[in-house]
Amino acid sequence: MASKIAALLGSVAFVVGTFATCAPASAATPSCGNSAIAVSASQTEGATGHGSLVLRFRNASARTCTLRGYPPLSAIAADGRFLARAASSLNGFAGGSHHGIQLVVLRPGSSASATVEWMNFNAATSGSCPFSASIATAAPNTTRLVSVARSVSTCELHVHPVVPGLSGNS
Repeated sequence: MASKIAALLGSVAFVVGTFATCAPASAATPSCGNSAIAVSASQTEGATGHGSLVLRFRNASARTCTLRGYPPLSAIAADGRFLARAASSLNGFAGGSHHGIQLVVLRPGSSASATVEWMNFNAATSGSCPFSASIATAAPNTTRLVSVARSVSTCELHVHPVVPGLSGNS
C-alpha cells in the first residue's frame, strides 16, 4: 500500500510541475524573451452583447521564465490599417484576474493566458461597431508581434493581465 501511495504522490508531483504557477520566482528566473514564447488565440465567443477570446502564451524554450502584466493588443482592418488598441483592465464580463497583476512562472512547455473582451455594439449610441479582420499581439514585456486572424470589435476593447493556465481567468 505504501508503494502505491508513493507512486501516486510522484505522479501528482509530476503533473503539478508541468503547469504554470504564480509562485514567487527566484532572482535568477529571467523574463521570457521574444524567442521563448509561442503565441496563439482561442476562437471568439459571445454572449449578451459581449465578445471575448483568450490569448495563450506557451513557453517553447528549454528554460523556466516569467511573464507579468498586460499583453499589447491591436485590432487591424483587412487592408492593414490600425483600428484600435485594447485598454488594460484587471477583469470584466468575460473574466480576467481577480488577484491583481501576477508574476507567472512558466516552466518549459507550460502556458499562461489573458482574456480579451469587447462590446458587440456601441453602448452610447446603440449602433454598430467596426470589427477587425485580425489582431496583433505579443507576450507581455516582449516585442515580437504576432498577427492572428480574429475578428474583434473596437467598442470597449479590453485586455486583462496574464494568469497561469489556459482559461484567461484567475
